Amino acid sequence: MEKLTEEELKSLQESVGKLNEFKMALADATTQKHLLQVEVLKHNETLSGIQRGLESKYGNITVDIQTGEYDVVKEEESDG
Repeated sequence: MEKLTEEELKSLQESVGKLNEFKMALADATTQKHLLQVEVLKHNETLSGIQRGLESKYGNITVDIQTGEYDVVKEEESDG
């Protein structure tokens, strides 16, 4: 059986190694993205629950999340 030159073999091995390295990095990034999406959804659900609780207690309000001050949102009257 014939063989590649040492230089050709080394070049081929390095290229395959780099390709595998980047495939693994992409897989890790994809997994990390999925985990972050799950966390975003979880915190979004928590926030929605807090907002529903505040609306139940205070009505339709806007809140300054820095100070806790809030204003009641006045509903527009419809012409009819």
